[in-house]
Amino acid sequence: MTRPHTINRERGLRLLRTMRTIRQASERIAALYPSNVMETPVHLCIGQEAVAAGVCHHLRDEDKLFLGHRTHGPALAKGLGLRPLFAELYGRSTGCSRGFGGSMHLFDPAHGLPGSSAIVGGSIALAVGAGLSAQLQRADFVGVAWFGDAATNAGVCYESLNFAALRKLPVLFVCEDNGYSNVMPKSAHSAHDIESLAKVFMPTVAVDGTDVLATFAAAGEALTAIRAGGGPRFLHCKTKRWMKHQGHEPCDLGVVDRDRDCPIQKLETFLRGSGLLQGAESTQIAQDIEREIDDAIAFAAASPFPTPELLEA
Repeated sequence: MTRPHTINRERGLRLLRTMRTIRQASERIAALYPSNVMETPVHLCIGQEAVAAGVCHHLRDEDKLFLGHRTHGPALAKGLGLRPLFAELYGRSTGCSRGFGGSMHLFDPAHGLPGSSAIVGGSIALAVGAGLSAQLQRADFVGVAWFGDAATNAGVCYESLNFAALRKLPVLFVCEDNGYSNVMPKSAHSAHDIESLAKVFMPTVAVDGTDVLATFAAAGEALTAIRAGGGPRFLHCKTKRWMKHQGHEPCDLGVVDRDRDCPIQKLETFLRGSGLLQGAESTQIAQDIEREIDDAIAFAAASPFPTPELLEA
């Protein structure tokens, strides 16, 4: 595992807690989903937690993060609470989108989530628009586009990379590359190499997206350059998808080594080896998160469904 010079106990535990929150929330969603209590399709990011934690720990509330299908991980890492997330999945009025949006349309402007798009590649141009807005207003925020490898095939991707580079916009492009477009492997849907494409337009870094410390370091360098006026950056995070594209079942398309490729185990091993994680701390963190998830589920189940009047509010 990459060892950034700036890693310390506090940061390490924050990254661990974020990844565990994403993992444990995803596992509970997967367990609950067959009971039909949720009013939305779900796209889980079990195995991909390191990208969300590593990137979003550098983001501020003012930074605008635009998501696509697989929203839960980066939304939680950016600041969305468990209660409004689960209430949204349950289709309740206390959800972050008042129960009208569902999993693919999370909304939390207080934490820099202006909305997410279920259109493949839809997040990319929105983030560029946010970067242009920041530049025109001379405002101190970054637009962040979050998308998968399949979205790099969309015409809007090329146009957005070109425009962001041309105008030197404060935009971070985060490609969460799990190797599949739904069930189609990248070799069957892309004739181009993602890094070679992005490098035509801007500085590009490839990183092991199952290694949270490597991702954290790369994202930090990219965002420092962007905030200093250096123009856009592209972060290519190669990761592993443990679940099917949609739903609660494990992925059956390829071999995943859940020990070798687990971002949480990788971080815990590093923290213990460095003396930054002691005794039963990891177990205590997991137990605390389970109680928070229990509370969020109870809150969601007890909340009312939305009424038509809420659409007018």
